[in-house]
Amino acid sequence: MVRLKKMISVFAACVILFTMIGCSGGFDASGYTEAILDLQFQGDIKNARTLVAGATQEELDQMYQEFIDHFVAGYITDGMNITDDASEEFKELAAAIFASMRYEVGEASETGKKEYEVPVVIQPIDTFLRYKELLAEDALRITERIKNGEYNGTEEEIQDQVLAEIAEQAYELLRRAYDDSEYGDKQTVILRVKSDTSDIYSIDEDDMDNLISKILRLDEIGG
Repeated sequence: MVRLKKMISVFAACVILFTMIGCSGGFDASGYTEAILDLQFQGDIKNARTLVAGATQEELDQMYQEFIDHFVAGYITDGMNITDDASEEFKELAAAIFASMRYEVGEASETGKKEYEVPVVIQPIDTFLRYKELLAEDALRITERIKNGEYNGTEEEIQDQVLAEIAEQAYELLRRAYDDSEYGDKQTVILRVKSDTSDIYSIDEDDMDNLISKILRLDEIGG
């Protein structure tokens, strides 16, 4: 399992494009936040389209897919030698995991000029904690096989065989972890939303990164 990285950075760079259209009624920070989370986790572009100036359905779909792609490449399959087909399987599974996220956006409070705090009640899921445990068990099994001389060839060839076996097993282990996943107690995360000088709103990157880390319980996984 690779070390947790700031997986939100790419998505946040896309989200900076989000701005209110027809804001005669004022900026809806809660609605904005919900639209961002629905796009990010559910791939739901319906509400996002009302907030993105000039963005097409294809562009929003691409935003969502890029987030999934970078999460998989940077967190799940980093260091694995896998085929394109296997990578696509991981992306489909990651999308299913994200779609299962439980969160509820609360009422925003204005904390400054064009600055808001939005409470989000999340129910963390233990998929990746289970996945880490399964990977550790699999590593012990492979270590035992190495000790028993069950791999043939040079040291480099054996290493290649081991890496191939890890990659082959990883998807099934993640699938098992997801199938057995359980939700934890609800907790509240605060997301800060503010506008720049061009009246373009964005969610604080560190806050969003913290939400992703907590809702997936990635903060409980060591490097």
